[in-house]
Amino acid sequence: MPEIAEQHSSSSSPFFRLLLALLSWVQTVLDVVDAGSCLAILGVIFVGALYCLHIIGLCYGKHRLHHPAPLDSSTLPGVSVIKPIVGIDDNLSKNLESLFTSRHPQLELLFCFESSDEPGIEVVQTLMEKFPNVDSKVFIGGIKVGLNPKVNNMAAAYAVAKYPLVAINDSGIYMRPDAISDMAATIMQDDKMALVTQIPFCEDRTGFAAAFEHVYFGTSHARIYLAGNCLRFNCPTGMSSMFRKEVLDQCGGFEAIGEYLAEDYFIGKKMTELGYKSGISAHPALQNVSSVTFNAFFNRVGRWFKLRLSMMPQIVLVEPFQDCFPSGTIISYSLHYLFGIDIIPIFTLHVIFWITVDFMVLNIMQNTPLPFSILEFIVLWTLRELSFPIIFVKAVMDSGIRWRNKVIIVNWGGKIKSVSYV
Repeated sequence: MPEIAEQHSSSSSPFFRLLLALLSWVQTVLDVVDAGSCLAILGVIFVGALYCLHIIGLCYGKHRLHHPAPLDSSTLPGVSVIKPIVGIDDNLSKNLESLFTSRHPQLELLFCFESSDEPGIEVVQTLMEKFPNVDSKVFIGGIKVGLNPKVNNMAAAYAVAKYPLVAINDSGIYMRPDAISDMAATIMQDDKMALVTQIPFCEDRTGFAAAFEHVYFGTSHARIYLAGNCLRFNCPTGMSSMFRKEVLDQCGGFEAIGEYLAEDYFIGKKMTELGYKSGISAHPALQNVSSVTFNAFFNRVGRWFKLRLSMMPQIVLVEPFQDCFPSGTIISYSLHYLFGIDIIPIFTLHVIFWITVDFMVLNIMQNTPLPFSILEFIVLWTLRELSFPIIFVKAVMDSGIRWRNKVIIVNWGGKIKSVSYV
């Protein structure tokens, strides 16, 4: 540093003087702070950021959820709902009927099947006979616009969708009677709002695995989704979404997203690049699949992690440490190293803060009495936090993304490399 100062002592550039001061400050810090202290400081900053996300998610959930957008149904545009269906579930009829009984005044229901031997076709036909006044159609075979099987399955319905708003709604979602109208009202409140999603959650169901899934979507997943939407990150989930058809057409339509596996993410990304915004509905998406198992849950969450890893490989440096117990270990040892504070009290306070905020977020998501006790919640929450390392290791060891009878290989960036059937 003295050599640099001597060589450029005659320089009068404000930028150079600022740079020189910054370099001198960095050297001073490095002279007095050892590598361990630097790591401890980074640990405090990292976990502090996680605390901030907790508070942001909690506050935004309290502000946004279960406060429907003001609406006048007579002024809302029509909605074309595309419903891709693969396989069958005991709750399929109930979930599909929730769309037939929607209170939205202008609605068409477009049901998509990959082949004519799908058992769900009979369920849809039965409901079409039960509700003959509801505008509904069945599409079989789809149109190949890329390698994404779901996008191909929906492409034929999208091509003939007649309304300016298009919703994509998974077969396992139960829709409230006012859910479609609230999504439409939310999107129409702002001319620059092009995409609205429902935050994933769960309908009340019986069984330990269902309760485990309920806790996951009401705590860990909910806090990140809420905080991300509040901070305007692109993080839409395609379980239940609605968008302006003209905007997606500007982005290139289904052909522009057919090569990607995470079509929901890239719909949001492409719309953001055109200057549009996304938001969330007041009502969560209520997953209502009857056959909930731990294995199915772990496989699904593992698929999502592998997909995120393929699109943003840098998350492998962060995601393993963002849950309660790893981050609690980081903050406890960091504060102990910097200030000599006992590890156990810090770790205990960390866990109490984490589980308390998670419980508050879960209650905001639920908005009604929980289907399990506080003691059951503590057990389920602890098991969920302890299960993540298993999901992480399993996902990293298997590069293929398995979905039903397909194995999908994804390149870096999220583009599908190949799809094979098993």
